[in-house]
Amino acid sequence: MISVIFGETIVLQQENGPDVHLQVRGDEFYAVHKTLDGYTVVYDIDLGLYCYANVLDGRLVSTRTPITKSPPLEIPRHLRESESVRKAKFEHRFAQLRPRDTVTDSNIHRVFGPADGLLTGRRLSEGHVLGLTVLVEFQDVDATVEADDIHNMLDSANFTLNGNVSSVREYFRLVSNGRFDYENRVVGPIKLSQNKRFYETTLFVEEALNLVSNSLGVNLADFDSRGEGIIDAINFMYAGRTVYGIGGDNNNPSELWPHSSTINLTFGSVRTNFYQLSSMGRQRVDLSIGTFCHESGHLLCRFPDMYDYGNRDGDSVDSRGIGSYCLMGSGNHLNEGRTPAPVCAYLRDLVGWTTNRIFLLGSGIHTVRHSDYGTVVKYETDRLNEYFLVENRTSKGLDAHLPSSGLAVYHCDRLGSNELQQGTSTRHYQCALLQADGRHDLENNQPADTSDLFGKTRGWHCLTRQCLHRESGAARIPA
Repeated sequence: MISVIFGETIVLQQENGPDVHLQVRGDEFYAVHKTLDGYTVVYDIDLGLYCYANVLDGRLVSTRTPITKSPPLEIPRHLRESESVRKAKFEHRFAQLRPRDTVTDSNIHRVFGPADGLLTGRRLSEGHVLGLTVLVEFQDVDATVEADDIHNMLDSANFTLNGNVSSVREYFRLVSNGRFDYENRVVGPIKLSQNKRFYETTLFVEEALNLVSNSLGVNLADFDSRGEGIIDAINFMYAGRTVYGIGGDNNNPSELWPHSSTINLTFGSVRTNFYQLSSMGRQRVDLSIGTFCHESGHLLCRFPDMYDYGNRDGDSVDSRGIGSYCLMGSGNHLNEGRTPAPVCAYLRDLVGWTTNRIFLLGSGIHTVRHSDYGTVVKYETDRLNEYFLVENRTSKGLDAHLPSSGLAVYHCDRLGSNELQQGTSTRHYQCALLQADGRHDLENNQPADTSDLFGKTRGWHCLTRQCLHRESGAARIPA
């Protein structure tokens, strides 16, 4: 289960044809689908088939030629919609999934510094939070994963099924320095009224909650941990394979693409706020914690996505953002989602999970220990919103599947945006990894590689007048 996809090959279903393998790039806001040999495709709803695409007035349209046939002669590979069309589709979907938070705020959810670097809205990132997880079946697709398996994936103290590093609850306990305890109660499965394909274009959240409240008799007020009349966290896991197919507007993601959003419904004395939605897979070996953790980061901690949407803030150039070095980048699907990357030091610091601060000023030698998630090592600049952070990312624990091992150095700007990879003196990424090889692969939309982090060396790597050195899993930084 993943939310952002950088060109992975995904098996997708067709209503009137066999399953197809397509390369997908995008997320819950905007996605592009291509054949394995590079032809852009759209889902033709009338035919119930994926067809080769052409561009008309800047918009991808179906040629009505199924991809099981040869492509039309006049169609080139790697077609894209115009920048204005892409931006309009992105903005429409973004407004749907990240609407104004009427509970606490009248501002639009934007990454561009609306809440000191976090998304606006009600944040629950400390203490004990009890979430509700609803298992959902369709008329034509039954759940093949047991509720006990989902419960263990979310809450067990020793969840290692299928190579998962831990449960969701233990993951957040670890990366929050013990400050955030996210428990979940699992109910269902419940059976919705329509076939699965119907809900690709119709959100099932309200129907499912009505069944939970009325048919199962669940008291939704039990999930208001702060007594504020607001349900803290509602999660839906639906039966069958994750749907990365097409929603209602040809190449927009479907309502079943894993995502988090808000919905305003009232049940007795409480009302809903944030929810997240993903699949439980076809069998228990499909279970992985990565996407659930990523979407919970939005849902509860109000973490922004640390990757590039490619359609915002006056920048239409694609890049990888922070890459796989953070849960909120693409790190949620390391090891096929079973060993998600930690929440990076930048975001942990924003929500107060770091209780020990080391400032790299003056004299002294400092040790940066791996998996010391309660410590932040910071080099300040003359701007309050802009600074550098240093983190030990040795290849072990949650970092075992990173492409590189060593010291991570981040350039942070709480007023930045993950679109601005060109980087001027006033317009920065929100959090950029300073890659040790100097090639700027992430900014140039290339995958992370083995030379991104500052590794073992006989010499010293100097940055902002500080020398960085790593020895045996602990970093020593002499001033």
